[in-house]
Amino acid sequence: MTTRRNFFAGAAALGLLGGCGTLGTCAGRRKDYSYDPRRGLQLAWPELSRPVHLKVLTDTHLGLVDARDEAHADHYRRMKQWPGNPQAFHKALAKAQEEKPDLLLLTGDNISFPTLANVEFLHRELEACGLPYLYVAGNHDWHFEGDGGTDLEQRDRWIAARLKPLYQGANPLMASRLVNGVRVVAIDNSAYHILPEQVDFWKAEAAKGDPLVLAMHIPFWQPGWGVTTCACPTWGAATDPYWQIEQRQRWDEKLNPATFAFREAVMATPNLVAVLAGHIHHFQAARDHGQNLFTAPANSKGEVLDVTIGG
Repeated sequence: MTTRRNFFAGAAALGLLGGCGTLGTCAGRRKDYSYDPRRGLQLAWPELSRPVHLKVLTDTHLGLVDARDEAHADHYRRMKQWPGNPQAFHKALAKAQEEKPDLLLLTGDNISFPTLANVEFLHRELEACGLPYLYVAGNHDWHFEGDGGTDLEQRDRWIAARLKPLYQGANPLMASRLVNGVRVVAIDNSAYHILPEQVDFWKAEAAKGDPLVLAMHIPFWQPGWGVTTCACPTWGAATDPYWQIEQRQRWDEKLNPATFAFREAVMATPNLVAVLAGHIHHFQAARDHGQNLFTAPANSKGEVLDVTIGG
């Protein structure tokens, strides 16, 4: 959402980003990285026998509708004012077909609401592309404004009713894919809360010992990154600025303990290569407890984040 992003854009301009900023190289033991908008994100991990190429598509914000969802017109009317360009998504997949990345990683908000037209377009394009992909939802993928129920209830309802084909039979809230020696773990944090079973899943995947990439929609909180982040200590009903605009129930009074336990577990994972998220609509980088945290630019602007691991 445009208003939600203004803070982050200002933070970037003022140099409030953690780690090494948005350009250049950041050094650390087996945690080196470099970023250039033309070449993408390069992550060092010498143990790999060959580099692994991930292509991150996030925040396309497609706004496709047709007569089948006429009953939900009031629920998507506001977000339809800022529809993403289907050609941007199609073009990104066409380029991916040429480059043949090891995995397409969709980190949420590729659609702005769960209309049949949106979900079918996304699924059709991904299947026609023929490349392996891993999908995790963002806070807009399952949200029909004014539809009723808590965020967790809406997420469960629309995943079951509409989004299910995008998961290719995997658990929508937590899934793992081993890609040429790198284990990519997708955790759905699109309702901000992390469930205890997701924490257990992460720990079990980390214990397998492979280099890990964590994919989720909402980035982990960092000082200066604002309240609409995962495990922000001031997140809650008193700091929820958009509940009336988004026509949803106000946030809970505070996050559940599992959300903070998840953040702590991730930061303590020695074989974590990086956390890749979306939500912010531009590239952002931080280093926390020796871990690399990144957000990908929005595909609604025609951008894609190429990630290469190895070397």
